[in-house]
Amino acid sequence: MESTPARGDGHASGTGADDLRHRAELAVPATVQKISNAVADEDYDAVMDLLRADWFPLIAVHSDELRSLLRDMPPSDLQSRPLLGFAYGLSFYGLPHHRLRSARILVSVLRAAHGRKRELPAIDRALIRASEAVAYRLIGRPRLGLRSARAAVRALDGLSEDQREEVGDIPRIYSQIGTSFYCAGNVEEALGTFVKGYAEAPPERPHNGFGNISMLAGIHAFRGDMGLAAQYAELAREDCWTEIQRSMYSGTFYRLAEAMIALERFDSTSAREHLASMVHDRDTIEFWAEIAIVEAWTELVDGRPGEAIARLDAFVTRRGAEGRSVGARHRLAGVRGVIHLALGDPHAAWAALRRDLGSGADAHIQRARVALVLGRIDVALDESRRSVVAGLTSRSEAERLTIELAALLRTAPSTRTARLALHLAAVLEHTGQRLALALIPRADLERVRRALGDVGREDLVQNVPVRSLLLSWDDQTSLTEREAVVLDELVHTSSIKVLASTLYVSSNTVKSQVRSIYRKLGVTNRADAIAVARGRGLLRDDDLSPLRPRDSRSNATDRS
Repeated sequence: MESTPARGDGHASGTGADDLRHRAELAVPATVQKISNAVADEDYDAVMDLLRADWFPLIAVHSDELRSLLRDMPPSDLQSRPLLGFAYGLSFYGLPHHRLRSARILVSVLRAAHGRKRELPAIDRALIRASEAVAYRLIGRPRLGLRSARAAVRALDGLSEDQREEVGDIPRIYSQIGTSFYCAGNVEEALGTFVKGYAEAPPERPHNGFGNISMLAGIHAFRGDMGLAAQYAELAREDCWTEIQRSMYSGTFYRLAEAMIALERFDSTSAREHLASMVHDRDTIEFWAEIAIVEAWTELVDGRPGEAIARLDAFVTRRGAEGRSVGARHRLAGVRGVIHLALGDPHAAWAALRRDLGSGADAHIQRARVALVLGRIDVALDESRRSVVAGLTSRSEAERLTIELAALLRTAPSTRTARLALHLAAVLEHTGQRLALALIPRADLERVRRALGDVGREDLVQNVPVRSLLLSWDDQTSLTEREAVVLDELVHTSSIKVLASTLYVSSNTVKSQVRSIYRKLGVTNRADAIAVARGRGLLRDDDLSPLRPRDSRSNATDRS
């Protein structure tokens, strides 16, 4: 729901934010005054007519006034008139520390409204079903609102032209329903609903379709379809839209889209400017995770992974139980894993992925990245290829192809790597992405750049300062597959003879491999080797068992 701008929030303090709020409060003053007069006359039917005309702007911008006007109404009147009850409940959502009260009122109204839906006018049914979806979203249960969201779309689609004239804000209603779909994880339904919402807006500008444009820009940017994101962002930049729209709640995804478009050019300065332009309350805005993710990526592109993890953790702490929820951890796991790799801690990256990311395409791709960093090429390739069957966004596809090409290039260029380079080049060109190239180690990035040049696509990186965001790993310190197996056995025994027997090789071979391991890890004894290897996530113990190649023992035997 559109929360009121923050007061005292770091992003919303100062005269600029105060001026935005003052101008926003003048959006529908005549309607607020009419509602005040109707409440004084106890003409609640007139109040509902006024709410229908300006439903979401009133709740978004004038929630304080609505709460004051509806506060003294008997609870029975609020429940018998669901529009009034929803307006009253939603008016509490933007208040710091009052979200639970808002949820309690909304649940009460929901229960009362369920038995009366068929008695209500079609317009009210559409608004109520849309508000139900919003209510479930606001109490943190968006999937419970999917049925209501779909019913609301059907009701809106079925309104006659005369009925549509009675509702002054159909584009914004579609926008709120689409947001409910998005928050429930039904992104395709969300995109379709936002397109409907923008189509309902009048051709003359400015109009009330901005929220749909903003959401379309942001979602396409998150999915890696930067060309589409840029098209919608360009619409949002037109002079007919105001800085209020671009900076407050309805413009959140527009600003995030602009920031991500800048990050694909490795322009962290412009990204920061767009993030700083947002006026929101971090305690209440529902898009907090998306904001946290883009802020973290901005710090990563700026070469500050420590600041990235600190800001991410601060955001999570601020959101309390919501920030610690399974859903929130899942949404943040991907960027958290990359941050740990940028800090040089693949062990922590793997732990974050194993704990929070679950299954699916992104999980396979993130595991493939960690395996690539650890030099476990067979695992990187296996995880990359597994991601294909899970379904990929454009962003996931670009990352998958980059990791797979990097892994294959660690051996030698071939016909397969040339075709893969052409495939990657086509995806990067058509989606406008470049950031995917930066999410592999520096040496791998150089090989990928050469491979793109070899197939005549060096133009993709000529005008973009692409650089690895991960901590540089010296290739000479990477353990070979056999050394990784020996290191794993060193945890269990210090006896060269036992190691040789276990691995079916000679004692001299084991001694040579142990000396090489010590040299690469910069240590002189077994205890230090184990400690350093554990810190780097190199040990193939139970904690990292998913990264253990399936045939590590047989490989060691075959190569002996």
